[in-house]
Amino acid sequence: MDEPPAKRPVDEGESSDDDIPSYLQLVPAKKQKSASSDSYYLDTINRQVLDFDFEKVCLVTLSNVNPYCCLVCGKYFQGKSKSSPAYLHSLATDHHVFINLGNESVHILPENYEVVSPSALESLRDITNVLAPKYPEGYVIPSQAHDLNRNEYRVGYIGLNNILNNDYSNVVLQAVAHVPLIRDFYLSLSHKKATRDSIARKSLLNTSFGLLVQKLWSSHLFKGHISPHEFLQIISGESKNAFSTRRQESPKKFLVWLLNQLHSQLSRSIKSSKTPWSKSFQGSLEITTTGLSTRDSNNKVEFVEQNSNTISTKYWVLTLDLPTNPVFSQEGNFAEVALEDLLEKYNGTKSSGSSNSVKTYQLLQPMPPHLILHIDRGIEDGNKRGNQTVVKLPEVLDVSRFVKGAEEPINYRLMSSVKYELEPGTEIGREDDRLSWSVGLRRGGEWINIHDLEVTESQTELLFLDQNYIQIWEKV
Repeated sequence: MDEPPAKRPVDEGESSDDDIPSYLQLVPAKKQKSASSDSYYLDTINRQVLDFDFEKVCLVTLSNVNPYCCLVCGKYFQGKSKSSPAYLHSLATDHHVFINLGNESVHILPENYEVVSPSALESLRDITNVLAPKYPEGYVIPSQAHDLNRNEYRVGYIGLNNILNNDYSNVVLQAVAHVPLIRDFYLSLSHKKATRDSIARKSLLNTSFGLLVQKLWSSHLFKGHISPHEFLQIISGESKNAFSTRRQESPKKFLVWLLNQLHSQLSRSIKSSKTPWSKSFQGSLEITTTGLSTRDSNNKVEFVEQNSNTISTKYWVLTLDLPTNPVFSQEGNFAEVALEDLLEKYNGTKSSGSSNSVKTYQLLQPMPPHLILHIDRGIEDGNKRGNQTVVKLPEVLDVSRFVKGAEEPINYRLMSSVKYELEPGTEIGREDDRLSWSVGLRRGGEWINIHDLEVTESQTELLFLDQNYIQIWEKV
C-alpha cells in the first residue's frame, strides 16, 4: 500500500490535516481534496475579481497583520487558523483557495494545507505575477502586452485610477516612474532580496513605491490600468494628511515632498548619501545675496548696495517665473515666451528680490542627468485659472549659458510634461472650479498623454500649446 503524502507543518494553534472537523463529512466526496492532489479547487478561482492594488487589510478586523486574499471572491481576510476571518469565510461561503498577500503562499481552507505541487504552483504563476511582479536580472521589458480580456496595452504607459481627487499625484508618479535610473532600481528589487529586505525594514514608503513601479511596468496585468490606492494611503499617513485622495493639492508641492521623503528614507535604508533620486535630479545652485539700503539724493530715494554673500545649495526643482504680461498679445493670441528666456533667471546676473536685498542665481556643474522645471503659473496662490502665457519649447534645450564655467553645450530633451485644464463649475462665485491634471510622456518617437485611465497619442507639435506646469528634461 502506498504511503500517505507528506504534509507540511502547520502554524501553532491551527488544525493539522489529520484533525478534520466533523462538518467536512457533509461535504460531497468529489469536493474533498488531499494535499497530494493537483486540482486544489483551482477551478473555482475567479481571476476577473482579483485586485491587489488596494490596501491589504482584513475586511472584518481592518488589520493588516497576516492578510490573505480569497481567490474565489477577491476579498481580504486575516489569518487561517480555526478562529480567523479567512477560515470562517471559507466555511460560510464554500470558498477554499487563499493566497498569503505577504509571502505569496497558497493555502486550502478549511482543510488547512499549503499548495506545494509544482504543476499547481505553475498554474498560479499569473496570479503571483500580478500580486508582486517579478523582474529577473537581464529581463527586457516588452513594449506591448495583453490583459485578462486580451485587450492590448502599452507596457509602462497605462492609466492610474483617480479614486476621488488624486489626479494631482497620479501625474507626478507617472513622470518620475519613467526616469530610467529610478525605474530600473525599483524593478531590480524584485531579484535583490537583501536590498529589498533592508528597505522593507526601514521605509514602508519606498517599499510601496517600488511595488507601484513594478506594477506600472508589468506585462502580466489582469487589466490595462492600476490603482495607486495602497501607496496613497501610506502617503496620507506619512504626510499627516497633507496629501490625500480626498482633495486636490499642488503637484509641485507633492513632488518636492515625495522627492525629499523617498531620498532621505532610501538613503538611511541603503546607508548611502547617494540614491537613484539624487543621482537623477539633484543639482547645485549658486545664490548671491546683496543687501540694499536707501538714501536721499536730490529729493530722490536711491538704493545703495551693501555687502554680498554667496552660498551654494542643492536643488530638486528649478522654478521659472512667467512675465506678468497681458493674457493676449496685440495680435489677439495668447502671450508667448520662450523657455530659454525664462531660464535667464539662472544666468548669474539677472537679479530679483525685495526692497532690502537682491539675489542672483547661477547653475553649477555638474548638471544632473534629468532637469525638473516648474513653470510657476500662480496656481499655488489660489488662482485656479493661472497665468495662461504660452511657453514655447525647443526641440533641444541647451543650458550651458546658465551654467558657471560651462564651455561646451549641455543639451536636454523633453521626456515628460505635467499639464492642466480648467474645468469650470456651476456656482456663480466659481468656488467649485477645479483643475484636471494629465501628463504627456515621450515613448520613442511618439508622445502618450495619460489622463486618469484614458491613454491616448498626442501630437508633438502641439505640446507647447498646453498649460505646461512641471517638465522633466533628459540630458542627451
